[in-house]
Amino acid sequence: MIKTFIILINMLLYVSCAHANSIGTLFYSPAERAALVAARNGIAQTAAYTVNGIIQREQKKSAVWINGRAIPQMPPDPAIPTLVIHRDHVLIEEKPIKVGETLNIISGQRVLRLPENAVQVKP
Repeated sequence: MIKTFIILINMLLYVSCAHANSIGTLFYSPAERAALVAARNGIAQTAAYTVNGIIQREQKKSAVWINGRAIPQMPPDPAIPTLVIHRDHVLIEEKPIKVGETLNIISGQRVLRLPENAVQVKP
């Protein structure tokens, strides 16, 4: 009798656990992971990126100023892990941004604060 009662309780617990709500998504997009890492490190995460300047150097020692903060190409910055620095622009989440331009990654809206050809690239 007691064994039957224990088996019945275990079956009821198993059935109730099977109908419990799922815990949701365990994996995040690169942008969501970057926001989580930035929040842990106390860095203000934003969807709008303004490129203030670029320094291109040999052996991946390049740097870019984004939102007034210097960010080296190596090691990758936890707030912008998808950053790729080129000679005249940067790629964030595979979207090009020129010097003096602001791009909202979510909406895709671009604002160019400098007139065209105002930035000169030296060889």
